Amino acid sequence: MAEATQTDAGVVEAYERLAHEVLERPESIPSAIHNLLLKLAETHPGAVYWIIRKFYQEYLRLYVSDTGYIGIADRYEPDLMYPGDIVLYMVPESPQAGDVVQISFTDKGEVSVYVIHGRVIGCNDDRSVQVADTSTGEEYRVVDWNILGKLVRVIPFGSSEWQELFTASGVPKGWVATSVEENIRSIQDSDVAGKDEAITELKRRLKDLV
Repeated sequence: MAEATQTDAGVVEAYERLAHEVLERPESIPSAIHNLLLKLAETHPGAVYWIIRKFYQEYLRLYVSDTGYIGIADRYEPDLMYPGDIVLYMVPESPQAGDVVQISFTDKGEVSVYVIHGRVIGCNDDRSVQVADTSTGEEYRVVDWNILGKLVRVIPFGSSEWQELFTASGVPKGWVATSVEENIRSIQDSDVAGKDEAITELKRRLKDLV
Protein backbone atom coordinates (compact mmCIF):
# COMPACT_ATOMS: atom_id res chain seq x y z
CA MET A 1 0.00 0.00 0.00
CA ALA A 2 2.85 2.38 0.88
CA GLU A 3 4.44 1.69 -2.49
CA ALA A 4 1.18 2.49 -4.27
CA THR A 5 0.89 5.75 -2.33
CA GLN A 6 4.42 6.71 -3.29
CA THR A 7 3.70 5.94 -6.95
CA ASP A 8 0.52 8.00 -6.91
CA ALA A 9 2.35 10.90 -5.30
CA GLY A 10 5.06 10.66 -7.95
CA VAL A 11 2.48 10.77 -10.72
CA VAL A 12 0.81 13.82 -9.15
CA GLU A 13 4.19 15.57 -8.86
CA ALA A 14 4.96 14.76 -12.50
CA TYR A 15 1.66 16.31 -13.61
CA GLU A 16 2.31 19.35 -11.43
CA ARG A 17 5.72 19.81 -13.07
CA LEU A 18 4.15 19.49 -16.52
CA ALA A 19 1.44 22.03 -15.65
CA HIS A 20 4.10 24.39 -14.29
CA GLU A 21 6.07 24.11 -17.54
CA VAL A 22 2.94 24.90 -19.57
CA LEU A 23 2.22 27.93 -17.37
CA GLU A 24 5.75 29.20 -17.96
CA ARG A 25 5.54 29.04 -21.74
CA PRO A 26 6.07 32.43 -23.40
CA GLU A 27 2.88 32.23 -25.49
CA SER A 28 -0.60 32.58 -24.00
CA ILE A 29 -1.88 29.74 -21.83
CA PRO A 30 -4.61 28.75 -24.36
CA SER A 31 -1.98 28.54 -27.10
CA ALA A 32 0.34 26.49 -24.91
CA ILE A 33 -2.44 24.01 -24.05
CA HIS A 34 -3.51 23.89 -27.69
CA ASN A 35 0.03 23.12 -28.85
CA LEU A 36 0.40 20.43 -26.19
CA LEU A 37 -2.85 18.75 -27.25
CA LEU A 38 -1.80 18.92 -30.91
CA LYS A 39 1.42 17.12 -30.06
CA LEU A 40 -0.41 14.43 -28.06
CA ALA A 41 -2.96 14.06 -30.88
CA GLU A 42 -0.17 13.06 -33.28
CA THR A 43 -0.13 9.62 -31.63
CA HIS A 44 -3.31 9.50 -29.52
CA PRO A 45 -6.08 11.61 -31.12
CA GLY A 46 -8.74 9.39 -29.54
CA ALA A 47 -7.54 10.14 -26.02
CA VAL A 48 -7.40 13.89 -26.73
CA TYR A 49 -10.93 13.82 -28.14
CA TRP A 50 -12.39 11.99 -25.15
CA ILE A 51 -10.72 14.17 -22.51
CA ILE A 52 -11.99 17.34 -24.20
CA ARG A 53 -15.54 15.98 -24.16
CA LYS A 54 -15.08 14.95 -20.52
CA PHE A 55 -13.88 18.44 -19.60
CA TYR A 56 -16.84 20.09 -21.29
CA GLN A 57 -19.34 17.81 -19.60
CA GLU A 58 -17.90 17.44 -16.10
CA TYR A 59 -16.23 20.81 -15.51
CA LEU A 60 -18.24 23.26 -17.57
CA ARG A 61 -21.52 21.30 -17.50
CA LEU A 62 -21.71 22.05 -21.22
CA TYR A 63 -23.12 19.33 -23.44
CA VAL A 64 -23.24 18.98 -27.21
CA SER A 65 -27.02 18.93 -26.83
CA ASP A 66 -26.99 22.48 -25.47
CA THR A 67 -26.60 23.85 -28.99
CA GLY A 68 -26.66 21.00 -31.47
CA TYR A 69 -24.15 21.08 -34.30
CA ILE A 70 -23.72 21.12 -38.07
CA GLY A 71 -21.57 18.80 -40.13
CA ILE A 72 -20.65 18.36 -43.79
CA ALA A 73 -21.09 14.79 -44.96
CA ASP A 74 -17.95 13.12 -46.26
CA ARG A 75 -19.47 9.78 -47.30
CA TYR A 76 -22.39 8.31 -49.14
CA GLU A 77 -25.07 6.90 -46.83
CA PRO A 78 -27.86 5.16 -48.80
CA ASP A 79 -31.20 6.93 -48.41
CA LEU A 80 -29.63 9.47 -46.03
CA MET A 81 -26.94 11.70 -47.52
CA TYR A 82 -24.21 12.23 -50.08
CA PRO A 83 -20.77 13.73 -49.47
CA GLY A 84 -21.07 17.52 -49.54
CA ASP A 85 -24.54 17.67 -48.01
CA ILE A 86 -24.86 19.82 -44.89
CA VAL A 87 -26.23 17.84 -41.97
CA LEU A 88 -27.93 19.16 -38.82
CA TYR A 89 -27.84 17.24 -35.55
CA MET A 90 -29.36 17.54 -32.08
CA VAL A 91 -28.88 15.28 -29.08
CA PRO A 92 -32.18 13.88 -27.76
CA GLU A 93 -32.74 13.18 -24.08
CA SER A 94 -33.91 9.67 -24.96
CA PRO A 95 -33.28 8.26 -28.46
CA GLN A 96 -36.30 6.56 -29.97
CA ALA A 97 -36.58 3.58 -32.29
CA GLY A 98 -36.15 4.77 -35.87
CA ASP A 99 -33.91 7.74 -34.99
CA VAL A 100 -30.68 8.03 -36.96
CA VAL A 101 -27.83 8.93 -34.62
CA GLN A 102 -24.19 9.80 -35.13
CA ILE A 103 -21.95 7.63 -32.98
CA SER A 104 -18.30 8.00 -32.05
CA PHE A 105 -15.95 5.48 -30.50
CA THR A 106 -12.23 4.77 -30.28
CA ASP A 107 -10.11 1.67 -30.52
CA LYS A 108 -8.85 0.05 -27.31
CA GLY A 109 -5.67 2.09 -27.31
CA GLU A 110 -7.59 5.35 -27.85
CA VAL A 111 -5.39 6.03 -30.87
CA SER A 112 -8.08 6.33 -33.55
CA VAL A 113 -11.53 7.91 -33.50
CA TYR A 114 -14.33 6.39 -35.59
CA VAL A 115 -17.66 8.01 -36.44
CA ILE A 116 -20.62 6.18 -37.96
CA HIS A 117 -24.36 6.65 -38.37
CA GLY A 118 -26.72 4.12 -36.84
CA ARG A 119 -30.47 3.64 -36.85
CA VAL A 120 -31.89 3.07 -33.38
CA ILE A 121 -33.48 -0.36 -33.04
CA GLY A 122 -34.41 -0.13 -29.39
CA CYS A 123 -33.46 1.17 -25.95
CA ASN A 124 -32.38 -0.98 -23.00
CA ASP A 125 -33.19 -0.61 -19.30
CA ASP A 126 -29.58 0.42 -18.54
CA ARG A 127 -29.97 3.41 -20.94
CA SER A 128 -27.80 1.74 -23.57
CA VAL A 129 -29.12 1.79 -27.13
CA GLN A 130 -29.21 -0.89 -29.82
CA VAL A 131 -28.33 0.51 -33.25
CA ALA A 132 -27.74 -0.81 -36.76
CA ASP A 133 -24.98 0.74 -38.87
CA THR A 134 -26.74 2.55 -41.73
CA SER A 135 -24.02 1.48 -44.18
CA THR A 136 -23.40 -2.15 -43.24
CA GLY A 137 -26.44 -3.15 -41.20
CA GLU A 138 -24.15 -4.43 -38.44
CA GLU A 139 -25.72 -4.07 -34.99
CA TYR A 140 -24.10 -2.52 -31.92
CA ARG A 141 -24.96 -1.69 -28.32
CA VAL A 142 -23.85 1.82 -27.45
CA VAL A 143 -24.13 4.02 -24.36
CA ASP A 144 -25.14 7.69 -24.10
CA TRP A 145 -21.49 8.70 -24.10
CA ASN A 146 -21.04 7.34 -27.63
CA ILE A 147 -23.97 9.22 -29.15
CA LEU A 148 -22.90 12.56 -30.59
CA GLY A 149 -26.26 13.60 -31.98
CA LYS A 150 -29.50 12.75 -33.68
CA LEU A 151 -29.81 13.48 -37.40
CA VAL A 152 -32.64 15.99 -37.82
CA ARG A 153 -32.12 17.46 -41.29
CA VAL A 154 -30.04 17.10 -44.45
CA ILE A 155 -29.56 20.20 -46.60
CA PRO A 156 -28.87 19.03 -50.17
CA PHE A 157 -25.69 20.06 -51.96
CA GLY A 158 -26.14 23.09 -54.21
CA SER A 159 -29.48 24.29 -52.81
CA SER A 160 -29.86 28.01 -51.99
CA GLU A 161 -29.72 27.29 -48.25
CA TRP A 162 -26.67 25.10 -48.80
CA GLN A 163 -24.93 27.91 -50.68
CA GLU A 164 -25.48 30.31 -47.79
CA LEU A 165 -24.34 27.95 -45.05
CA PHE A 166 -21.41 26.50 -46.97
CA THR A 167 -20.04 29.95 -47.76
CA ALA A 168 -20.23 30.88 -44.07
CA SER A 169 -18.54 27.63 -43.00
CA GLY A 170 -15.21 28.42 -44.65
CA VAL A 171 -14.76 24.79 -45.70
CA PRO A 172 -12.71 24.60 -48.93
CA LYS A 173 -14.52 23.23 -51.97
CA GLY A 174 -11.38 21.21 -52.63
CA TRP A 175 -12.01 19.21 -49.46
CA VAL A 176 -15.53 18.36 -50.62
CA ALA A 177 -14.26 17.48 -54.11
CA THR A 178 -11.71 15.08 -52.62
CA SER A 179 -14.43 13.40 -50.53
CA VAL A 180 -16.62 13.03 -53.62
CA GLU A 181 -13.77 11.50 -55.65
CA GLU A 182 -12.95 9.03 -52.86
CA ASN A 183 -16.59 8.01 -52.62
CA ILE A 184 -16.85 7.46 -56.37
CA ARG A 185 -13.87 5.09 -56.26
CA SER A 186 -15.22 3.32 -53.19
CA ILE A 187 -18.73 2.85 -54.57
CA GLN A 188 -17.47 1.65 -57.95
CA ASP A 189 -15.77 -1.28 -56.17
CA SER A 190 -18.77 -2.11 -53.98
CA ASP A 191 -22.22 -3.67 -54.15
CA VAL A 192 -23.93 -0.81 -52.33
CA ALA A 193 -27.65 -0.27 -52.95
CA GLY A 194 -28.39 2.30 -55.67
CA LYS A 195 -24.83 2.14 -56.94
CA ASP A 196 -25.39 3.54 -60.44
CA GLU A 197 -27.64 6.36 -59.26
CA ALA A 198 -25.15 7.28 -56.53
CA ILE A 199 -22.20 7.44 -58.93
CA THR A 200 -24.20 9.60 -61.36
CA GLU A 201 -25.07 12.05 -58.60
CA LEU A 202 -21.51 12.16 -57.27
CA LYS A 203 -20.09 12.85 -60.74
CA ARG A 204 -22.58 15.70 -61.13
CA ARG A 205 -21.41 17.20 -57.84
CA LEU A 206 -17.77 16.79 -58.77
CA LYS A 207 -18.38 18.69 -62.02
CA ASP A 208 -19.96 21.56 -60.06
CA LEU A 209 -17.06 21.65 -57.60
CA VAL A 210 -14.23 21.72 -60.11
